[in-house]
Amino acid sequence: MATYQTHQKTDLIDFLSKHADKAFTIDDIAQGMKADPDYDNAPGRSTIYRLIPKLVEDGTVKCFARGGGSKASYQIIGGQHCHHHMHMKCTGCGRLIHMSDSQSDKLLDHIRISSNFSVDLSQTLLFGLCNGCTEKGR
Repeated sequence: MATYQTHQKTDLIDFLSKHADKAFTIDDIAQGMKADPDYDNAPGRSTIYRLIPKLVEDGTVKCFARGGGSKASYQIIGGQHCHHHMHMKCTGCGRLIHMSDSQSDKLLDHIRISSNFSVDLSQTLLFGLCNGCTEKGR
């Protein structure tokens, strides 16, 4: 089945690509695009709500859901093999950090061996502070 590439979808992908190191809620995306002069006809929240699941489904965007009723955040994959490694999210600045495959493998092997537990990488996100936010005392 052919896919239809709208101007709004193209702009959404472009916005996420410009900020590939960050994960956004849908509200953050809508506000960010509205404030950015590069997007004179930025899509509204309802359009973003409609487009994001399709981008997640086709592997362009990764969804990071946090338990406890918090909103999901989304980040463009940008060529990284996101399904092969874990991620760390800074609660200070919102930056999403890709853990290297080898670091992820070591940690996952340790968990698998010590706890006899297999981790689902699509549902795994470590929260904490990045070095910059730690130094700033956030």
